[in-house]
Amino acid sequence: MGFLEGKTAEEKVLGGTVFPKVLHPSCTDESGTGFQVFSPEDFARVVESFKWDEMCYMGATTRVKVAHRVHTANEAPLHQLINFHHEMSLLKEFPSKIFFFCSVPSPEGGETSIVPSHIILEKMEERVPEFVRRLSETGCIFSFKTPKEEDSGAVVSKTWKTLLQTDDQVEAENRARAMIACDSVVFNQDGSAEFIFGPMNPIKELEGKRVWFRTILSYTGNERDVEVSFSDGSPFPVEATNAYKSILEENCVDLSWQKGDILLVDNLSVQHARRPGKPPRVILVSICK
Repeated sequence: MGFLEGKTAEEKVLGGTVFPKVLHPSCTDESGTGFQVFSPEDFARVVESFKWDEMCYMGATTRVKVAHRVHTANEAPLHQLINFHHEMSLLKEFPSKIFFFCSVPSPEGGETSIVPSHIILEKMEERVPEFVRRLSETGCIFSFKTPKEEDSGAVVSKTWKTLLQTDDQVEAENRARAMIACDSVVFNQDGSAEFIFGPMNPIKELEGKRVWFRTILSYTGNERDVEVSFSDGSPFPVEATNAYKSILEENCVDLSWQKGDILLVDNLSVQHARRPGKPPRVILVSICK
């Protein structure tokens, strides 16, 4: 089966390139409707046809396996924003590709939003060059907090014990350093824990392209979920944080889902987010090395 380039109403021209690229099947089946994906198993076959190796998900959010290589994208309540990020960007190993599949579109909202990370970097260098220079030279400290008990109502839903598959604090910190690449873990008396990263540079060069790879914002709309500062502990200037937020919104594309849609995201060059929506909404995901 071949594909023809199409269009989507939400597309933008960024850096002289139409984003995203839309492909439609160039042939049809007996029903005249062509390429159809109805089930998680259908979706898994599409993913496997690309012959990219599967990558296991590791993270503080909850996903449910529904088929071989296929999980729910996120179990957090749909009214919550999931902010722009690269998948598993704080880990030593992260996926290169992410497939999304719409099983049930939200009746209202629930778009998946995408933005090229090299555009974020270019715009930040234009608007707040001194901030980007300092960040590149000295790095930043990033920390996020896991809950004291499993919290299905939160984006960061797993406790440190569930995340690291141990209830021993010494072993947990060893695993965190080995797998998550954090620099330290603080275990709080209430059962929560803080994972601290850095000093680190959120800007990386991947496949010959400089991109803004690690977020400097919360993963949700609640800024108290994370703490970010320069490596010396001094806060980011409000001007820089506001510029980052504005650049995301100005250059992102909000993709409205239709049943059967498949989205392929290059995780090395594109950040993604989930807009708040109304249930029901079922988006499935498969990640590749």
